Amino acid sequence: MRKSHTAAMEIFAAKANGPMATEPYEAGWAREALAVIYCHEVHGPAPRLELRAQISADGVRWIDFGRTLPAISKPGGCFLNLTGFGNWLRLAGTVTGGPDDGSATVLIDIYWVLKE
Repeated sequence: MRKSHTAAMEIFAAKANGPMATEPYEAGWAREALAVIYCHEVHGPAPRLELRAQISADGVRWIDFGRTLPAISKPGGCFLNLTGFGNWLRLAGTVTGGPDDGSATVLIDIYWVLKE
């Protein structure tokens, strides 16, 4: 029987026109990681959150993993399944589509579901 672990990472209000990244999560023991994102609210003129997976050997320096989540522009859920990722994981991205004052936001919950 495979073991699994779900890590509720954060509730995040991503603001427009700036980079964002989740807290790093050490997951070297897992064979598979599922990033699950629930979008609760979208505020402002047409914001769009784009997220990509990043990996790290040390939890400090990050490399894009080449996988992206579907763009988030309305409430709902999405996920990204990762394998062969090494040790540290995080999501990074930006919110676009809002004015430069940062009034466009996307409120999300982020989870890592890890399987041995």
